[in-house]
Amino acid sequence: MKENATEQFDILSNLASDFKKKRIIDLFKADPNRMDTFSIETAGLHLDASKQLLDNTVYAQLTKFAVKMGVPEAVENMFRGGIVNPTENRAALHVALRSSKPSDPWIPENIMSDVHNVLSKIENFVADVVSGRLKSSTGIPITDILMIGVGGSNLGPKLVCTALRENESTRLRIKFLDHLDGKGFDNLKHQLDPESTFCVIASKSFTTSETLQNAAIVEKWMDSSLKDNQRTKSQFIAITADKGKALSYGIPKDNIFRIWDWVGGRYSVWSAMGLPIALKFGFTAFKEFLAGAESMDDHFRSAPIERNMPIMLGMLGVWNVNFLGAHSYAAIPYEERLRELPSYLQQLEMESNGKRIDLNDTPIDYDSAPVTWGALGIDAQHSFSQLLHQGTRFIPVDFIISLTPPKKYMTNHDVLLANCMAQAKALMIGGNSGGTEANPHKEMTGNRPSSIISMEALDAKTLGALIALYEHKTYVQSVVWKINPFDQWGVNLGKEFAASIFADLSETSSTEEHDPSTEEQIKRYKNLRNNS
Repeated sequence: MKENATEQFDILSNLASDFKKKRIIDLFKADPNRMDTFSIETAGLHLDASKQLLDNTVYAQLTKFAVKMGVPEAVENMFRGGIVNPTENRAALHVALRSSKPSDPWIPENIMSDVHNVLSKIENFVADVVSGRLKSSTGIPITDILMIGVGGSNLGPKLVCTALRENESTRLRIKFLDHLDGKGFDNLKHQLDPESTFCVIASKSFTTSETLQNAAIVEKWMDSSLKDNQRTKSQFIAITADKGKALSYGIPKDNIFRIWDWVGGRYSVWSAMGLPIALKFGFTAFKEFLAGAESMDDHFRSAPIERNMPIMLGMLGVWNVNFLGAHSYAAIPYEERLRELPSYLQQLEMESNGKRIDLNDTPIDYDSAPVTWGALGIDAQHSFSQLLHQGTRFIPVDFIISLTPPKKYMTNHDVLLANCMAQAKALMIGGNSGGTEANPHKEMTGNRPSSIISMEALDAKTLGALIALYEHKTYVQSVVWKINPFDQWGVNLGKEFAASIFADLSETSSTEEHDPSTEEQIKRYKNLRNNS
């Protein structure tokens, strides 16, 4: 990282040594225009980073650092379909999925044509289901959609379906099956009627073991009621890049929705993986969701670097991690509808940037992705916020809020926003809890940085923009850290080991030799299982 921008790196290192002794509240006193400098508004979002531990000089050097590390060129390369995933020799064109442009001179014409064809298929399918024209195999209307997936295939749709729950426009109920707890499905199936349920197998490769195992359980359950496997399979949908495997599984051709190898799982909510969103809220709402992301894309691609929201958010993270020593950061939404956001961001940021090898195949000697964690704001206040205020760790925070309250609950929303603003203020200013009497146990030192990202209202457009903001922030940081954010070989290694261990647990023999601890765990489990 340093060799590309030695001067800026050294300047920032020296500034960081000085800033560790400064107080954020004093920076406000020194700069009356601080809010203007460190606030950006676009696509229905407002970023207030004025409570971060930096000033104009630091930020100017951060933007220079981003330029020296090639962020502007990398952004353009991604939008133009360049190879940004070198270990798999792929582009990462999730931005094409939400482009409303009929064509883009930088993106191969066949890609945009394919994207729009799949969108048309989604639109027609949603219209047929919602109108009742498409019925189950027994001739009754469809009432439920069961999304069977894991990781990015489910985290995105689940986040959106939870966040937009006040805007549902169809009678369909959406359920998610993304774990292997058999008892969990036992509880879930009592909410479903096999005769009126359509099941979505969401797997890009159509080989994801957890997803296929759950699909087998669901298929068996439906067979027991429908008494005809062909009828059962007619109520299955596949979202996959491998049409052949889906056809071999028995999925009808018209029920297969395409996804492409240039769409990573954690970037796939904009693709056919978003089908449950369109079914629950209508195709128009899904298009608005895509439009919100496209607005952020346009801003990311065209806004000046110093007034570019994803770049500001990304470079603030670089400043906190690589120069001020943060090893984690918390994402805390003060909006119950965004309860799934921390989990989504955990995968997006840590699976993307949790790497130790740079693009030159060399081990890096600096920190990459911090640990991303968080929870709903009120829950956080009564669990881990104590550590944020008085712990020994340096942990920056992103607070996420919606300025428009849910229907009928304005006072509740006022309480939420008051708590959010109070937490940000207390983190920055500190003070004595419970009065003015000096007591070290009640003292908060303050000077703990945070940003507030607010939405004018939590709707399909602003949610799309918010998710795209964090996608682009993650990409900016990957460029600075010189790593590939679009592969996940650590995940794949675990899957490979799991296959051989499963073979041993299933009484068949694997060719894999395990370490002594794993061998003992296998032995203990089999002894207990066989004696139960």
